[in-house]
Amino acid sequence: MNRTPQVPATASADSAKDLAAMVDANTPWFVPRGVPVARMADQIYRRLRTAILSGEIPARTRLVELEVAARLQVSRTPVREAISRLVSDLLVTPMTYGGVEVVDTAEEQGDIFVIREALEGTAARLAAERITDAELQALDQVLEDSKALPLDALAERAELNDRFHTLILKAARSQRLIQMVEGFREFFIDEVKLMRYTQRDTQTALKHHQEIVEALRAHDAKRAERLARNHLEHSKARLQKPGKRRRP
Repeated sequence: MNRTPQVPATASADSAKDLAAMVDANTPWFVPRGVPVARMADQIYRRLRTAILSGEIPARTRLVELEVAARLQVSRTPVREAISRLVSDLLVTPMTYGGVEVVDTAEEQGDIFVIREALEGTAARLAAERITDAELQALDQVLEDSKALPLDALAERAELNDRFHTLILKAARSQRLIQMVEGFREFFIDEVKLMRYTQRDTQTALKHHQEIVEALRAHDAKRAERLARNHLEHSKARLQKPGKRRRP
């Protein structure tokens, strides 16, 4: 007997079709049975958040609590909690006639870069005052590993780039600042965004990283902040510049 809950007739056909394509027992959308409600809500929240930020769930898609619960074959309680968190994240907005609508995060990219520039510039300034020799050695290793990678090793480059910025953030010794930056992590460089980087762009980014490390080693807080801001400004210009993506 088929026990799969059906999508309510009141749900929009387009929305139901979108969710049916995204939610399947053979994909990461499937939620295992027997998981505590709190943990289930967190899993649903993280999966929805990632799907929205990656564009897997397109902007202006309507999400209905009952419909999402039916597709995931879970109760409405964890879905309600997950959607509430997405509202707090400003990733969806409540609709007057029910459900929520996915916001267009692409329209916010400029603002997000400005916010990240300010936060990570501050992190670099604080790190210059507080960084340890061990942390500097770790940054040196990341630089060496990055220089040794071929240009088309996009996944590895993205991982090393994330590690570089994370090391500086942790060296700032500010838990509040770390939490603020973490809220924007899904917007950071990944292998898809790196496809827009030319060889010259990559070399420029590595040069920026080297200069930032030198400023940190010299404990020059003002210079470290300025270089970190310039580096992120370069990233913004590269990612917002029209052009074809380079194939890996």
